[in-house]
Amino acid sequence: MKKYPINRFIALKKLSLISPLFVFILLFSNASYSQDQDTTGLQPMDLQSWNEGRFTYKFGPKWSASVQVEARFSDNISRLDEAIFKLYSHVNFSDKFGLSFGLKFISRPDSYNDFDPWQELVFPRKYGLFLVSHQVRFEERIIQTVPGILPRIRYLLNFSHAIGSSIAYYTGFGAVRFNIGEKGVGPVAGFEQFRIYVGIGFHLGGVTRLEIGYLYRYEVSRGAQNLNDSA
Repeated sequence: MKKYPINRFIALKKLSLISPLFVFILLFSNASYSQDQDTTGLQPMDLQSWNEGRFTYKFGPKWSASVQVEARFSDNISRLDEAIFKLYSHVNFSDKFGLSFGLKFISRPDSYNDFDPWQELVFPRKYGLFLVSHQVRFEERIIQTVPGILPRIRYLLNFSHAIGSSIAYYTGFGAVRFNIGEKGVGPVAGFEQFRIYVGIGFHLGGVTRLEIGYLYRYEVSRGAQNLNDSA
């Protein structure tokens, strides 16, 4: 079973020219042991680290734009496994409906790359201190080793709950992903992945918050052992 540390650094800044660079440099580092589930029992332990940084600029009460970077290291944190870059925007049409759209690029030095434009409908709800968001995303995946475009749908349920008047809050999400169509290579058709995350967050001032939590992921692989990860 693989175990990944999840480091979530989120910076929100109204006006700054150097903040994006600051966020990119200030990616938190952490690590935990990981291991694939293997019927032979011979899979070695692997120390990995997942790191994330994000900068968001707000254009007013409705519009915002974000840049996000992720670096994932494997082989005892000696090799870059994936570098992920995201650029996206969000608009709130009301307190109950919003739209996001953006681009995601995944660079894998030892494997194929992804370029994924996407659009997402967001339906936030508030029940006292309990915040819930339903998110339905449609992706047009362009994968280096797969001909044409592979559409994918993702549904995500996100929640957060303030802990009294303190700086802390509970948070979490559940997400499921389905590929549309069969290419014969690359990702499988139909159900591909399920994730669930629960954690606790802290507001560290007006522009920063930190989250620490547990992530479980199950992913169906074509012609290989399915992934069954937790962190």
